[in-house]
Amino acid sequence: MMAEWRHARTGVLAALAVFAGAMWFAFLGWDQEYYEVDGVTQGPYRPWQVIACGAAIVGAATVAFLYLRHVWLLAVIPAVAVLGFAVPWAAWASQDSTGLWLVGLILLVGGGMMGLTVWLALVFAASEIARTRRARRAG
Repeated sequence: MMAEWRHARTGVLAALAVFAGAMWFAFLGWDQEYYEVDGVTQGPYRPWQVIACGAAIVGAATVAFLYLRHVWLLAVIPAVAVLGFAVPWAAWASQDSTGLWLVGLILLVGGGMMGLTVWLALVFAASEIARTRRARRAG
């Protein structure tokens, strides 16, 4: 039974990492064009691309956490999701001649880990409150 659980957990985490990386390609990897808005150069991403990419990764991480249901995964799932996204991003961004891509990578990993950890902690707290209320009503 325990070996089956480990395989399932590993599969879910691997799928999450692959999904997060695929979201970079799906939403951000294809758009390398800068554009002008009111005479100001912006880009290469439009706001909808970043929001949709982030929402997809947060949604997938939430589903993975609720499926696996272990509090210690609050430390693992954000790392898996953020690093899954950061690898293709870093491969693309490292072509930057200024060298500032490394600063971006540090901010991406740090900010993504913190934000996703806080989100999943709130999800965990809400699910525990709901579970406690259901148990109280049933008992």
